[in-house]
Amino acid sequence: MVAVACCSRRAQMRQIRSFPSYAERTCSNPMELETTETDDVMVEISDNQPVNNNNISVIREWDDCVRGKENMAKYYKRHRRIQKVPPLLLEGDRGRRNREYYEPAVVSLGPYHYKQARLAAAEEYKLITLEEYGLSTGKTIKWLYNRVFEVVHDARKCYIDGSTDGYNDEEFSRMMLRDGCFVLFFIECISTGNNKVLLNNEYLGALGFANVVRDLFLLENQIPFVVLEVLLTLKFPDDKGEDILNGFFNYLNFGEVVIRDERVFGNKKPLHLLELYRSYFISLPASLALGSTKTSSGSTNMSSMGRRRSKKKDSVEDYNYIKRNRSFASVTELKAKGIFLKCAHDESKNEGIKFYSHYCYGELVLVRRAVSSNTKAIYLNMIAYEMCPHNPNDLRISTYLRVMKSLIIHSDDVKELRNNGVLLHSLGRDEDVVKMYDEIEAPAVNLYMFHQLRRQIEKHCNNRYKTWVAELITVYFSSPWKTVAVLVATAILFSSFLQTYFTIKPVPDESSEDIVKLLRQCIRLKHLQTHD
Repeated sequence: MVAVACCSRRAQMRQIRSFPSYAERTCSNPMELETTETDDVMVEISDNQPVNNNNISVIREWDDCVRGKENMAKYYKRHRRIQKVPPLLLEGDRGRRNREYYEPAVVSLGPYHYKQARLAAAEEYKLITLEEYGLSTGKTIKWLYNRVFEVVHDARKCYIDGSTDGYNDEEFSRMMLRDGCFVLFFIECISTGNNKVLLNNEYLGALGFANVVRDLFLLENQIPFVVLEVLLTLKFPDDKGEDILNGFFNYLNFGEVVIRDERVFGNKKPLHLLELYRSYFISLPASLALGSTKTSSGSTNMSSMGRRRSKKKDSVEDYNYIKRNRSFASVTELKAKGIFLKCAHDESKNEGIKFYSHYCYGELVLVRRAVSSNTKAIYLNMIAYEMCPHNPNDLRISTYLRVMKSLIIHSDDVKELRNNGVLLHSLGRDEDVVKMYDEIEAPAVNLYMFHQLRRQIEKHCNNRYKTWVAELITVYFSSPWKTVAVLVATAILFSSFLQTYFTIKPVPDESSEDIVKLLRQCIRLKHLQTHD
C-alpha cells in the first residue's frame, strides 16, 4: 500500500513517499532516491518527466487532490455518478436486514427502479404534479419539456454507464420532467403547508405519503440536480428555491418548518438532492476536513494517516488505527464523570459536535436533531453515498453517527438526550431509538475528527480532580432535597465533632474565680464604708 504525503516544493519537484520495492517495480525511468533517517525512500518525480506507469498517474491525481488544485474539480466532474449501493453494505446479517431501506417503497425516481409494478400508483400521480407545476408557472408542458431537453445530455452523464441506454432522449427527458416536478411539488407542499398536500393523500394514501420522504433520499432513487435546478429557476426566479429547500431540510433536521440563516446552496454544486442535504445536515469547520489539520502555529498539515511519525511529539495512539477508532463512553457514563450534554444555541451553523473541558466539569455540545420513522433510511443512504467511489467527502455523516452510536447504548441515554433538548423523536419508545442506532453501521469515519473528540473526552475523564468534583456534584447535589440532606448531615457531624472535642479537652472554668474576686471586692468596699 502506498502512503501519499504532501511535502514542500523544491525546484518544481514533488516528493511522494513509497517503499523501495514499489519504486523498483513500478518506475521504469531513472529517478533520484534520497534516503532519510527512516527506512522510507523519497521518490522525486519531476513535473515535466514522462511517466508511462498508470499507478504513478493515479498518485499524481491524489496528490493534486490533497494540494487542492483547481484541475481536480474537472476530474470529479468527469467521473462522479449517481451510484448504486455498494454491495458490501448489503452483506452480513445487518446488511440483509437493512436491504429494504435502500429500495423505494412508494415512488421511483430516475432509471434504476423505473417501471416497477408495485410503484405504478405514483407514476399516475406524477402526471398530476406535472400539470400542477405547469399551471403554477404559467408554462405549457411542451415548453417545460423543451427546457429539460436542453440538459438531457448532462443528466445522462450523471448515471452509471449503460443504465440509461434503454431510453432515447425523448423518453429520458419525459422521465426527468415528471420526476423533477413530483419532487419539487412534494417539497413545496411540506415547506409552505398549503392545501395541495391533500393531493398526496388522495392519490398515494396516508401511508404512501408518509413514505415519500424516505424515497426522496434513497441513493439509487436520485435525479440529477441539474434538472431540479432548471425547474427551480423557472418557478422561483428570485432565490432559485432557496427558501423552500431551507424549510424542507430544517423540517427533516428539527421537526419543524423554519427558515434559518445558513444557506442551502452557497457555492455548492450538488450532484443530486441527497448530496445537497448531506452537506446541510452537519457543517464541519475546515480544520476537520479529511486529510488536513490546523497546527498550533496556524500551518496546515496532513492528518496522522499521511504524516511522518515524530518520535518525540506524537504518541503511539496517533498511529494506531484500532486505538484511534475505538468508541468512548455513553451519555450516562459521561454524566457520571462530570461531562454534561448541552444543546447548541446557534443551530443555524449546524456544527454538530463540540467538546469543552472546564475546571470542574465538561460540556458535550450537540446540535438538535429529530428522529422519525424515515430517519434510519435517510442515514443509511447518506452513509452509502459516502462509501461510494469518486465522492469527495469528509465522512461527516458516518462520523456523526459513530459518535451517536457511542453515546446511545441504553434507553437512559436517550432520556438524557431528550431532557437536554438534543434529541426529538416520534418513534414511541426510547428503546426504539436505541435499536435504530444499533442497526446502523458506519464502516468508515473521519479518523481525525473522531479521534480528537474521543481523546479530549478521555483526557477530561482521566483527570482525578475533575472527576472527583463531578462525582460530588452528581451524587450529592443533583437535586434540592439531596443538597438540604447534605447540609443537615454536615451540621450534625460538625456539632458532634465539637461536642466530642470539648469533652476530651474541656475549657478551663475561670468564671467562678472571677465571681469570688468580685464578691471579695464588694465586701471590702462595704467594710470600708462602715468604718467611715
